[in-house]
Amino acid sequence: MTEWGTRSRAAAALAGCALLLTGCGIKTTGVVDSGHAATVKSPSGKAAVLYYVSKEGDRLVPVPFPVDGGYTIAPAALLRLLLDGPGGPAQEAGLTTALPRVPAGQGDALAVSGYAPDAGITVRVPFAVGGLSELARTQLVCTIGVSAVPDVLSPVTLQGTDTTLPSAECALGR
Repeated sequence: MTEWGTRSRAAAALAGCALLLTGCGIKTTGVVDSGHAATVKSPSGKAAVLYYVSKEGDRLVPVPFPVDGGYTIAPAALLRLLLDGPGGPAQEAGLTTALPRVPAGQGDALAVSGYAPDAGITVRVPFAVGGLSELARTQLVCTIGVSAVPDVLSPVTLQGTDTTLPSAECALGR
């Protein structure tokens, strides 16, 4: 082999080692918060998104509820689905809810106002909202705020038997 060939191979080996070592010294970081709620794609292309609590109980997990054709789910029906808790594959995956059950005979007290650009949406439930955990409040706010009005991230006001909470937007990951 010629001297030029030996030098070329040595230079190539040195360059390869340099490339491998350039990754060293990169410092790890914690979780970087950014943006609004996670979105999921539905096989049908349209879906409402219900937010349930992970089996570890520390975060919300978006679960698509596919809708066929040009149909949408009425916001009050979406609220009922959420309050009934996860079923099917979501339940099998260990997802749960931080929300209380609707008291027997009070399902008709569930209400979701129409969307208003200046006020968002108001959700009325037949239980106290003042003592709900942050996770429970976020379940309601994200499910209704993300899915009630197509292509709009709406602020949501929660109104319970005890109080009305200030309007909030779904801000998972912030």
